Amino acid sequence: MNKKSEFNEKLIKVVDDVLKETFGTAGLLVYTYLENQSVKREQIPERLQDFADCLKNFSAGGTIVETLILRNLYSSFGLEFKQNSGHYSFADKITKLRNSFQP
Repeated sequence: MNKKSEFNEKLIKVVDDVLKETFGTAGLLVYTYLENQSVKREQIPERLQDFADCLKNFSAGGTIVETLILRNLYSSFGLEFKQNSGHYSFADKITKLRNSFQP
């Protein structure tokens, strides 16, 4: 499995975990909402902005969920997420992290 696939699988697992921790079983409704927007769960790594937009529409705490996802994702790679890392969007921060693992 290549590094991009490993990263994408880890990202999806982190998203699953954060949604369950944050919303309990209702976290699954985020995936239903996403599918209604034509974004499948497996497509999240490639459609980060659509996912971020969904979080904002689904929950007033969308930015909190984004921060939890980023913190857990960075931690899964043994890195510390710094909240004030410029004016990058959620999608930009994940893309930047993914790119740092590719040759």
